[in-house]
Amino acid sequence: MNNDEIVSDIISLIHSDTQSSYVICSKVSSKIFAYLSQLQFHENQWNELIAATEHFDQNIDHPDLQQFRQLLTTISHCANDCEERNYTLGRDRNTLFDSINQLRNLLKSHVNLRCVLLKKLIKQEEIQLQLIDLMNLTGMNVGSDIHGVLCDIVYLMCQIDPTYATMNVIDHPIVSNCVRIIQTNINSTGDDNSKPTVLSALSLLSTLIFTNESFPVHTAGQLTNTSFLKSMFELIETNHEDEDLVFASIKFLLSFNLRFEYPHKNPLIETLLSINEEISSRELIERLIFLFNRSIDPTEHKTINSIIKLFQDLFDDENSSSDILLSDSNRRLIIEIISRELSNRSCADESTTAYLSLLELLLRSQTITPETCTRIDELQTTFRSYLSCETCLHQNRFIIAEIIGKHSCFSSE
Repeated sequence: MNNDEIVSDIISLIHSDTQSSYVICSKVSSKIFAYLSQLQFHENQWNELIAATEHFDQNIDHPDLQQFRQLLTTISHCANDCEERNYTLGRDRNTLFDSINQLRNLLKSHVNLRCVLLKKLIKQEEIQLQLIDLMNLTGMNVGSDIHGVLCDIVYLMCQIDPTYATMNVIDHPIVSNCVRIIQTNINSTGDDNSKPTVLSALSLLSTLIFTNESFPVHTAGQLTNTSFLKSMFELIETNHEDEDLVFASIKFLLSFNLRFEYPHKNPLIETLLSINEEISSRELIERLIFLFNRSIDPTEHKTINSIIKLFQDLFDDENSSSDILLSDSNRRLIIEIISRELSNRSCADESTTAYLSLLELLLRSQTITPETCTRIDELQTTFRSYLSCETCLHQNRFIIAEIIGKHSCFSSE
């Protein structure tokens, strides 16, 4: 490698690890070269340097650990002082605001670098007590902007140590506070402070919901409350131009929907159907179809496609909800997407079963014509291919037989 290539690689390495601007990375690399130029190393000393770096990263007196402790102590003191002042900040506001922003930035850097340096520290009893003080601030009158940063901090803590969500957060009032924060700010999402706060609260809630751990009874009641769920649907419909807000809201709803096995006992589905005449669900349905078409699942669930799950829950009920919520054009579009996916998927793949099940639900009560289903020939070819394959899953064969039994147009005979 020539000198230009070496310099370029080092600058790129610094940039990828720190996410700093290339100007800063270039200056850092210059300082590194200037320092190394003053040293004369033997070959084995380079290995010793690498070992010394690893030792530094594992040191209990690591500067990041010290900063974490100091910031958390300051925040804890502010929280206790706030409680003594009838839950208002007073003169501590600037101190608290600076400290929580520094802490958020520190945690972000660790999450971005996939660093687990703080993981052991988080489990210490003293630290956990201070983190409780931090979370308690979400229930105090400290301002919307501070609430948002606090939610970010707890969200990042859960990224660094996933067990923190289930062991320390899910039973804390911060979950109820998130619901309240969202409802309080939901009508002011155009404000500079309100939107980031709602996004932060939604991210934390989605993370906690995705753990599939049980919430306290009071919190579960808040999450399933018709008023709260209605406000979430309204948020999507009234902020359709705000990509971040809509995506975060849909991710929350999809994550929440994964918790319910039966549609008729699903408060999310029940609420959506009950408010249909009052609030349009057009934006929600179109966004879901868009994501479905792009094979994007916001929840990134490992085994369940959350969009298919929501569609199945919407259409697998006794209220003909597919007719209520789905236009003919949207129905045709979903069928076209499924047809395309099936033609590209293996009949021996368990994920294929979800697509076939959704297709069967969509076709169940329909009269199939070239107008209602533009993919008759394509689906017929796919079904014939699946059924002729020895490795086709039994469940997939069964669903195809159900579809053909009800709609002879898909039969190849």
